[in-house]
Amino acid sequence: MKKLITLTVIALLGLATTLNAQTKKGSKVPGYIIDNSGKKVTGTVIANDWANNQISVKFIKKGTGSKVTYKPNQIKGFGYQESVKDCVGKIEKRWVDYETRKADRPSRIFGPTTVFMHKEVSDGHYSLFCFYVEIRNNVKKPYEYSFFIEDDKGNFTKVDDENFKSITNKLFKDYVALKTRIGDKDFKLKNMDRMVADYNFWKEKGHNPNEYKVAMKE
Repeated sequence: MKKLITLTVIALLGLATTLNAQTKKGSKVPGYIIDNSGKKVTGTVIANDWANNQISVKFIKKGTGSKVTYKPNQIKGFGYQESVKDCVGKIEKRWVDYETRKADRPSRIFGPTTVFMHKEVSDGHYSLFCFYVEIRNNVKKPYEYSFFIEDDKGNFTKVDDENFKSITNKLFKDYVALKTRIGDKDFKLKNMDRMVADYNFWKEKGHNPNEYKVAMKE
């Protein structure tokens, strides 16, 4: 069971744990798909890397041996359980979830703009999705990424390096303690998952908006 713990931001940064995925590409792992009626179908997913996960998923329905490939226009989403290793070498299990969403551009040249987006934060007022785009002829930076934030009314907003400050100032305007930190160390684009989770925690608990607290999963 997930338990939320409030800490100061300094404590969070000191206790942060790095997780490294151990599930290899091509591994058969427990998973599911969400069909277009909204029904969750359990079975086995053939694990892939984050870039190819945006394009399609190979799924074996529980009780069958047939492998079916689904694209984003065919189902609402999918997920699978992967193994991760923390900084002390402990292996844990976590679920990786993708949902079908419309991006502002293809993830690959000539590809579709309807993709499976990795859902990084799912509980609360905002949901956060991460989207990767392949950059051809750039060995040092083969991919670039952006985020999309979806509120509880279904509004879908892109957040990238160019609009990061302006968009986050609007999204987090009522949580003063967070808004005033935007752009500081550990409050940049790469930290969007934590900021969204912390905002959702504040929105749910309603603590003093001038006091920064963080939400951790235990």
